[in-house]
Amino acid sequence: MTKLRIALIGLGDIAQKAYLPIVTNHPLIEPIFCTRKTAVLKQLTKQYRIHESYSDIDELIRNKPDAAMIHSATKSHFTLASKLLKAGIPVFIDKPLSYTLNETEEILNLASQKQLLIYLGFNRRFAPLINSLTTQKEPIEILWKKNRVNLPEDPRVFIFDDFIHVADSLRFLAPGKIEGLHVFSKSNNNRLESLHIQWNQNNTLVNGSMNRISGITEEYTEYYTKGNKWIVNELTSGFHYQSEKTNSLGFGNWENTLYKRGFVNMIEDWLQALQQTKYDSNRNQDIWETHNLCETICRQIK
Repeated sequence: MTKLRIALIGLGDIAQKAYLPIVTNHPLIEPIFCTRKTAVLKQLTKQYRIHESYSDIDELIRNKPDAAMIHSATKSHFTLASKLLKAGIPVFIDKPLSYTLNETEEILNLASQKQLLIYLGFNRRFAPLINSLTTQKEPIEILWKKNRVNLPEDPRVFIFDDFIHVADSLRFLAPGKIEGLHVFSKSNNNRLESLHIQWNQNNTLVNGSMNRISGITEEYTEYYTKGNKWIVNELTSGFHYQSEKTNSLGFGNWENTLYKRGFVNMIEDWLQALQQTKYDSNRNQDIWETHNLCETICRQIK
């Protein structure tokens, strides 16, 4: 199979930690690097032996990559995605697509008009211990908690840059119509410190929370069915409880961290989506649903 020339735009911390190790070693990808930071570009192209790189997005577009992955700051997503889609280039974007629902809808509409793939990167959906929970039917209750230390933030940034992980993961584990959404929050000096959401979906009680003035950085999931409880810690370990018995969940000592956290399988899904010849509008609807939920939470806080 012919390699895909895929541009990585924005080569900051998340790109370097989570994406470059996978993309630069993938047999089906010919990576292209793009960042305005010339020193970073020079260092990384040398480190990963990249033969094609750009410091200007317009020059990159003129050289027509097969696809692009946007890893830059959220505030740049709308402009970059619009330019790429208008040029006929499919796009992968690290969450969120934008800070506002209006801009999100503009990008999704543009992708629809061009019949081009827009792919939003939610690695938690592909973390094996989380993904395996989708095989456990008729959940009674699902809880997702993600805490940080001393990071109160503007409510919109808090929700769209970070809490969106919680909102999307719960939507993934409890698909369907959200009913009876309740939002509880605590703010100080216009900075959101803590947030809790709750809703019903069919017969499932769904809870999500984030405390960004906690004493510890942590993330864990609880998933309940009749006679069963699962706990997943930091996406990579956990326990299954049944009839007072405990089974450990985890991986072998040599298993790659990026696989355990879902990035490896997410990249494979992105590549499969690129190779699909038929445009899938359901992907756009799924992206819209998560961003609409975040927008609703924002408005209820205000």
